[in-house]
Amino acid sequence: MTNLKLTTHKLLLPITLIVLIFSLTTNAAVHLPNVKSNQKRHIPSQAGDSLPYSNAAPDNVPRRAHPYPELEVMQKKAKSLWNRALTAGEQLVRGHPKRKTQRAKNLGPGPGYAASLKAMKRKERKEKRAQRQKRQTNLASTATASGSAAAATATGSLNSSAPVWVLDDVYDGQNFFDYFLFYNWKDPTNGMVQYVTADEAFGSKLAYVTKDNKIIMKADNETVLDVGQPRKSVRIETNKAYTGGLFILDMERAPYGCGVWPAFWSTNANWPQNGEIDIYEGVHLSTNNQMTWHTSPGCNLKVPGGFTGYVNSTDCNALINNNEGCAITDQSYSSSGATLKNIGGGVFAMKWDTTGISVWFFPRAVIPDDILNFTPDPTQWGQPQAHLSPDACDLVQHFQEHKIIFNITFCGDWAGMTYLTSGCPGTCNDQIANPANINEAIWVINSLRTYTNSDLQAGVLNAGTSWRSGKNLLWGVVASLLVTFFGGWL
Repeated sequence: MTNLKLTTHKLLLPITLIVLIFSLTTNAAVHLPNVKSNQKRHIPSQAGDSLPYSNAAPDNVPRRAHPYPELEVMQKKAKSLWNRALTAGEQLVRGHPKRKTQRAKNLGPGPGYAASLKAMKRKERKEKRAQRQKRQTNLASTATASGSAAAATATGSLNSSAPVWVLDDVYDGQNFFDYFLFYNWKDPTNGMVQYVTADEAFGSKLAYVTKDNKIIMKADNETVLDVGQPRKSVRIETNKAYTGGLFILDMERAPYGCGVWPAFWSTNANWPQNGEIDIYEGVHLSTNNQMTWHTSPGCNLKVPGGFTGYVNSTDCNALINNNEGCAITDQSYSSSGATLKNIGGGVFAMKWDTTGISVWFFPRAVIPDDILNFTPDPTQWGQPQAHLSPDACDLVQHFQEHKIIFNITFCGDWAGMTYLTSGCPGTCNDQIANPANINEAIWVINSLRTYTNSDLQAGVLNAGTSWRSGKNLLWGVVASLLVTFFGGWL
């Protein structure tokens, strides 16, 4: 760019002179008066006279008029044009005064120009070297930090590489029920229950939020029923569906009683193909929570599997063994029923990611600080009570798009079938007909929070990202290409 400016400056002056001479000769030929070549110029005849065209005349001496006014005008224009040309050339090299840069500040024609140009180039090279050194220093620092993190992981500090769980949804307070659908159709587990609409639930006080923001869901405990008549209750499910996440339920108590069957769980309308996860579930007067997975064929519980609960069954196939699923019972006698109520409840957490599906229970007195501070870190919680490993179950194939559900049902496929061995009096239908036996069938919930991480946001558990789930799409693409190719020959 500098060489271009110098070349332009050198060419500008002769071009300007040529244009000026051409203009003068052309104008002289056209506009000069008809003066003979031997005509003499005026010579001053008095001391006070001055030359007819002198720029050096004193101010107190009047100047005589130019003998050729048209020529004088052309000379002034030529001088103005010359000055403008010089100014333009200088600005082209130096830069416009209003747009000067540091580089062009000391630049210009003259004895010191070459030296200034060399100094400027040296300064540029120095700045580039400094920038390269700075980049190399930053890269070295990054590599050192990465190496330190890798070394920490290698020595057993896995927390640095664990995904960070960030808050996704909060279900609590006076708006809790705004994000749920009230299910009021037939109970799919064949319970002696009539699920009510939202209007009836609110109107009958089967669902409400207290002034101190406790979420209450309960069954009708006032109406005396005929034996075999279903009892009114609630079942709600989130409007939003989840594929993976960390779900933390803080509750003070859960329903219990003879013939009562509560559950906090998740599933999809396409059951059992898209799976079911029972996070909290119990029947009758049980004090131990049961965690279960129900799936289509091909999913199994790995034993041992890094969990503390008792294994009840290992085949998650919902189409066999009376839909027993693969079930684990918590060892804690305070994880369900009356004892859970007596300790003030606690937190039930379910983590669903690429490492598997895990469930923890923390009694009220030992809830981890990271949960209380809304910065959950499952890597600090120890072994879960239950864990379904991806080693024996393809999570992407068997679990998709779950809605979170709370419900209270009665008798039915589980509570009804196990009633004779429950230690409860009479029959299940007799118990449900008497409202006095339903007083403890109540949920008291503080909040439900869901968390997500970068892996889940990237869709690592979505069916569309799985090779097994996407193979049909691949074959479809291949078939389309074949049809397109051979179709041209038909």
